Amino acid sequence: MHWRAVLATLLIVPPALGIVGTLLYDVPYVGLATAYVPWYLPWLIVVAVVGAGIAIFSWLRRRDRFSAVLVILAVATLVGASVIGARMTATVERAGADIDLVETFGIGQDKWVPPDAEAIYSTFDGEALEVNIYRPPGSPSRAPVLVYIHGGGWIAGDRSAHGADLRWFADQGWLTIGIDYPLSSDERHLWDITGNEVGCALAWIADNAPAYGGDPSRLSLSGDSAGGNLAINAAYMVANGTLKSSCGGRLPAVSAVSALYPVVDPAGFFNNDAPALAGTSRGMAEAYTGGSPQQFPDRYAAISSVTHISAAAPPTLIVVGRADHLVPVEGTYRFTERARGAGVHVELVAVPYADHVFDARRGSIGQQAYRQLTARWLRAHGQAP
Repeated sequence: MHWRAVLATLLIVPPALGIVGTLLYDVPYVGLATAYVPWYLPWLIVVAVVGAGIAIFSWLRRRDRFSAVLVILAVATLVGASVIGARMTATVERAGADIDLVETFGIGQDKWVPPDAEAIYSTFDGEALEVNIYRPPGSPSRAPVLVYIHGGGWIAGDRSAHGADLRWFADQGWLTIGIDYPLSSDERHLWDITGNEVGCALAWIADNAPAYGGDPSRLSLSGDSAGGNLAINAAYMVANGTLKSSCGGRLPAVSAVSALYPVVDPAGFFNNDAPALAGTSRGMAEAYTGGSPQQFPDRYAAISSVTHISAAAPPTLIVVGRADHLVPVEGTYRFTERARGAGVHVELVAVPYADHVFDARRGSIGQQAYRQLTARWLRAHGQAP
């Protein structure tokens, strides 16, 4: 085989396999391509174009069947990638985003941004629970407050997660705060503790946000995955008057919520039937609750977002990937129907071909969508800077 054919093969076949896996996201294991293809879609297109050019040149020189097959495969890959990108972009733009295709390459964008300030809001088992604070430019005195609760299956992650996003929101005029909370493990199951610590963080923010230029009477919550569960539950429980603070203090009202692929149905999360990630989902749910839904139905009911639905709940934006292999989206669809039936204003944006953490790469369609849709949602519900 000529070296040009070898190089073209290396450039064309991996993107082709990724695109096929993404289009077949329901096929066990094969569909896991959705975990990375939406991140790197523009680069996969570039690589496939280069490979196609080399294959065409090779075919023109040699007129061999293998090069012709590579050209056809490259064209099919580009068509498939275009369909994926177009459908993802069209979905989020219909919801109100404006995707910058150049930005999707992620060039020159910060992955992590340090906060302007840090503070300890409480302690748990001798561990400091801290907040990261990102201040808007110009030192405003009454900026709306956006609190972010990180994901990680209730067992991992920290307040620095989504730091670049929090800086982006701060630059738009929000005082943004990322919070820590106690993490569960195989040895400690904090299903009945974590929510109260989130309540403590909110009480601390109510008292201290003015010192950083924030207005706690204009406060919203956001979170991803397990943090999305905690954000929705905390907001809805504040509305119901059932959220407690482990450290006392006054709990602020929550005006709006934006959640990324939230675990609104923990029992469904435990029962995830995606072969590759079912064990991961089950392990996280067990660490948080201490067992299965069959063993502890009351615990799962307590942390299920459906339990806390009421007409008083704040407007809620939920952004999910239709191809989520870690958090089954069916539970989110059911939650949305129940909340709407109770009179809650819920908007659900389901992004085609997107898996869990589809927003994680800098500049990706997912990251741009989360930022822009959340900003639009907050502005639409009285939280504009």
